[in-house]
Amino acid sequence: MPKTLPRFLLFPLLTLVCAVPTRAQERAMERSIVPLDVVHGADGGGRAYVTMRFGNVMGPMRLDTAASTSRIKLAPWNAGFPALGASVSTSASGVASRCEDVEAANVELKAAQGNNIGRAKYRVTRCATSDGDDLLGLDFFQGARFSLDLESGEMVFVPQSDGAGWRSFRKLWPDQKLVGLEARIGKTEAVGLFDTGAEISAVDRRFLERHRALFVLVKKKAKVSEASGKKIDTKVYKAKEIDIGAGRVLKDVVFVSYDFGPLREALGGEAPIILGFDVLSRFRWELDFGAEGPRWKAVGR
Repeated sequence: MPKTLPRFLLFPLLTLVCAVPTRAQERAMERSIVPLDVVHGADGGGRAYVTMRFGNVMGPMRLDTAASTSRIKLAPWNAGFPALGASVSTSASGVASRCEDVEAANVELKAAQGNNIGRAKYRVTRCATSDGDDLLGLDFFQGARFSLDLESGEMVFVPQSDGAGWRSFRKLWPDQKLVGLEARIGKTEAVGLFDTGAEISAVDRRFLERHRALFVLVKKKAKVSEASGKKIDTKVYKAKEIDIGAGRVLKDVVFVSYDFGPLREALGGEAPIILGFDVLSRFRWELDFGAEGPRWKAVGR
């Protein structure tokens, strides 16, 4: 005859069973969800901000994956950061500013769920003057694996990346710290700088003049602001078609055109286009800057 467990034994047993989390629950607990404050602009453009903590000071920084290092403006709250040496900050239009590298302690990217993403010591570029936002650069994410969804306004950090379908980024910049996508405009191959800090995608005027059939003029005169706050005189075009691989084809993408100048040289002449917020917000990105990276996957909407 089957025996019935005494009632007083059932509760500890059930408690033990319920206390063992599933693998899915464990993975959910390991995740860190970081909200983005997104400001939308014209033609699908925009800017994305995160909340950062430097010691006891907290405030917004613009997410800029085309900044190889983070940049802050000299202010009372960071005046005491130890100096590490002089540096030069180069804007999207190629304008160079004399700055200095400093060491910040206890820097954290604030998460709404899960643990903050922190650095005990972090080297940042501090500039005496700037008309733009403080920028959170790509180097902060060294070793990280996360999804980026500009449209939904969140980043989700995970301890490891899974699955197939990864594509390698092209490393750019003299120090190889920036990344680009191998794209195709019409039948012409071109590398596009992966730039969340650019409100609108851009094309080097020299490249456009060589491939005019790929673009349609939309506006003869326009002004755009780069992340540093500087205004740039441009013309506005649409690319008839841009393919970033694996069947991800976009039609009628807006590009502003200007002379990349020194930026062209810094990119090694490899990246005649900048893929900005308007393009990047059309996908949910999986980004891996760990040992297997830098690599990416993208899911369209």
